[in-house]
Amino acid sequence: MPRDETRAERLAYRWCAIACLGGIAFSIGDIWAELGAEQLKELGQHAAISLLFLGKFVIFSGVRDNTPSPWVLAIMVWLIDLILAFALLSGLESLERTPVFGRWLRRMRGKALAVITKYPGLERMAFFGVALFVMLPLAATGAVTGAFAARLTGLTRIAGVAAIALGSAGTATSFALLATFVGEQAEILARSPVLVGSTVAVLLIIGRVAYLRILGRLKRR
Repeated sequence: MPRDETRAERLAYRWCAIACLGGIAFSIGDIWAELGAEQLKELGQHAAISLLFLGKFVIFSGVRDNTPSPWVLAIMVWLIDLILAFALLSGLESLERTPVFGRWLRRMRGKALAVITKYPGLERMAFFGVALFVMLPLAATGAVTGAFAARLTGLTRIAGVAAIALGSAGTATSFALLATFVGEQAEILARSPVLVGSTVAVLLIIGRVAYLRILGRLKRR
C-alpha cells in the first residue's frame, strides 16, 4: 500500500495551494487596476484558448498588436498549469479510494514507492523525469498527464506540483524568449516537426544518461 503523506508534506501542500490562489487573485486585481476590465477580459479569452485549443502555443499570439505580451501570456499559462496541478493531484488522492480504478492506482503507486524506498536516488530521477515530460512541447504533455505521471511514479503531491511547475516554467520561458526574439516566425518554428523532434531527442538523451548514472550507482551498492 502507498504510504500516507507526512504532516509536514500535507501542510506544505496546503499552504502552497493557498499561496497559489492568493497570487492569482493578486495578479487579477493588479491587471484590473493597471490595465482595466478590457485587458482582463482579453487575457481571460487567451486563457480559454490555451485550455481548449493551443496550450502553451498561445504565448506566440503575444507578438501581434493589441494583445498581451508573450511574457504576460507565459505567466498566465504557467499559472494555469499550477492550478491544474493542485486540482488534479488533490482529486487523484480521492480517486485512489474508488473500487476499481482506485485499486489500480494504489497498486501502481505502491510498487513505485517500494522501489523508491529501496533506492532513494530514484526519487530524484522520478522528479526530474516528470519535469522533463511536462517540458516537452507536445499536446499530450502538460499538467494533466504530468499529474498522473507524478502520482504513478510515487511522488508526493507537493513534489508532483513542484515538478509540474518546473517543467511548465521551462517551456513557457522558452516560448516567450522565442516569441520575443524571433517574432511572428516563432510560432512556425515552434510547430516545426524538426524542432519538436530535436527537442524530444535531446530530452530523451538527457533522461537516458541520468537513468544510466543512477543505475550504475545502484549496481555499485
